[in-house]
Amino acid sequence: MKKIIKFIVVLFIGLLTFLTGQTMAEHIKIKQKVKNFTNLGILQDDISTDKIKFYKVSRETYYPNEYKRDAFYNNSLVDPGVEGDIMLTQQAPYPTLPGIYEFVTFYFGGHAAYIGPNNTVYDIAGYPSIGETFIGVYFKGGRDTVVSTSYNYWLDPTYNDEDDANYKYFGNYYRKEFFGIRIKGVTKEEVARVTEYMEHLDEIKAQYNFQYIFNKKDRYYCTDMVERAYNSITNSDGKPKYNLNNDWVVVTVNDLLLSNDTYLSFYVKTDKNDVKHIYYID
Repeated sequence: MKKIIKFIVVLFIGLLTFLTGQTMAEHIKIKQKVKNFTNLGILQDDISTDKIKFYKVSRETYYPNEYKRDAFYNNSLVDPGVEGDIMLTQQAPYPTLPGIYEFVTFYFGGHAAYIGPNNTVYDIAGYPSIGETFIGVYFKGGRDTVVSTSYNYWLDPTYNDEDDANYKYFGNYYRKEFFGIRIKGVTKEEVARVTEYMEHLDEIKAQYNFQYIFNKKDRYYCTDMVERAYNSITNSDGKPKYNLNNDWVVVTVNDLLLSNDTYLSFYVKTDKNDVKHIYYID
């Protein structure tokens, strides 16, 4: 029995060591990808303020042949992304839980959402509602642990007020750092089909998948939701046209950022002086 336990412990440590090394390599690649993107940004003095700096990345220097869309909905500087875009953050949603926050942020990432038409956001989160238990939601689903639509909160300067627990860590905004990505080679028609996929999930109130790599038939988690939506677009041979999860296991934020089928279209970073630096393709 002791040998079995020892074997399991050694196996776990070995697996964790491998995953840690792999994830560290992913973070290094993402930093380089962000650096390549931000190096192309040109400060836009006419729309920048003391608190928000905007940097435009010219299409002529960055994926010039891709399906062209605006960076902001209706040219509004507080509504990042347009239909078809995927918004991502590596920062986990519970900074008040030390250890857990850092673990999830490093290995899995914080959240993913799909930008639909008319500035809507499709997403899903696994938070039980008042009166529900985690065990109950895990097995039977919950009222709010479903795919749904909301307003575009990614650059909302009133998302957190001073009474919110996350205000101390993220300030008034949803997160201090986030990304926007687009799909290489995607067409307007394909984006419309992906939106239809999201609308269907919203209509049937698809539940959150707490099992991640199991029970995937009709349950989703945020990164998995956007990956499977684009995976539904197929070639003439019936095989998926886009692959946003190269390792075919749990879909992480890093997987989406590093996929060969995606490119950065948006990047937001908050510096130590609480100034936001917003880089966008236009």
